[in-house]
This record gives sequence, C-alpha cells and structure tokens, in this order.
Amino acid sequence: MPYEPGDIKTFNPNKEIAKEIILEVLIRHRDALKQARTGELVGISIEQIRDNDRKMNQVRALNLIISAQREMINISRPVIYFRSLQFWKKKYKEEEKRLDNPFDKQINDYSKLIDWKSFLKSCAEAIVTAEKTPAIEDDFMIEKTTSNGEVRELTDNFHDMLDDLEDSYEQIYLLMLTNKIVSAGIEDDEEMTYKELEKEAIERVKNA
Repeated sequence: MPYEPGDIKTFNPNKEIAKEIILEVLIRHRDALKQARTGELVGISIEQIRDNDRKMNQVRALNLIISAQREMINISRPVIYFRSLQFWKKKYKEEEKRLDNPFDKQINDYSKLIDWKSFLKSCAEAIVTAEKTPAIEDDFMIEKTTSNGEVRELTDNFHDMLDDLEDSYEQIYLLMLTNKIVSAGIEDDEEMTYKELEKEAIERVKNA
C-alpha cells in the first residue's frame, strides 16, 4: 500500500497477538480432527501405530476437538458480544423499545455462540458419562474378543459426535468470519493509515 508524505502507519500489537493465538488454536483443531479421522498422531507415522491404539487415539481426539472449539468461542466472545450489543442499540434506540426487547432475549450472533458453547459442554459430558457407566449403549468404542485377541471398534456414537463436531466447527468459524475475527482471504488486511482511519470513522458517523 503506497503512503503519502505525512501519513502515519498504525500498528496494533493486540491484533497481531490475537492472530497468533487464533492460528495456534486452528492448527490444533486441524490436527485433532485428523487424529479423530485416522488415529494418526502429530510426528508419528500411522504405520507405527497399532490398530487398537489408533482407535483409542480417535476417541481421545473428540475431547481435543471440543477443547479447541471452546477456545475459539472464548477468543470470539468479547468481539461478538460487543458487535451484537452495538447492533441491538442501533436497532432499538429508544429506551422503551430496549426494555421491551432486552438484549439477553435476542437471537443474534452472540446468543448463537453461547448456544454452541452449551452444545460443546453437552458433548464433553456425554464422553464423561460413557467412561463412567458400565452400559455400552453410550460408549464411543467397544472391545470384542476375536481369534486374533481383543479388538477395539468405534461405535455409531463416535461417528455421530464427530459429524456433529465438524458441523459445530463450521458454524463457530462462520460466526468468527462474519464478525471479522478471522479473514476469509477476501478483505485487505494491510495496516490502515491515519487518513484512512479518519475517513472510515467519518463514514461510520454518517451511517449511524
């Protein structure tokens, strides 16, 4: 981006730190998802992992996926809360309308994010329950005795939860995209000059 003499290039260290944190979480999620699909661990070739161990790795990956997605939500909450609150204030400018339409009763990006947080909590609880109860109906992996010894098999519960977690990731990431927490690769992420920031601020005031 060309700069005019006298322009001031702004640098937001918090933005750079946030990018690094988000990238680290997304990489962990990618690795956990690969582990859930194949049983492969980072840095260890799949040929070195026995079949029963691969199945165990796949089940363990569910918690890793849940953890990464919960971090995505925690990172996003302040920004999405602020943007949803600003939209609500703009939509209901009069105090009377705000009282009739309280923010905490609205369906918006923030409420959707909190719903996904609740969903992830229920997934984590289902995994704990499966480990504690003797019943196999809620298990994500079962062991069968065969002529080759004990063999582990993944259940429909595992596959169903993995499908659900892939869907939840898509929706959480979409909320991050629409609230500009992550970039879709469409927008120009270069730093803005002081004049550009000033122009943008004036336009926001005009459109308020």
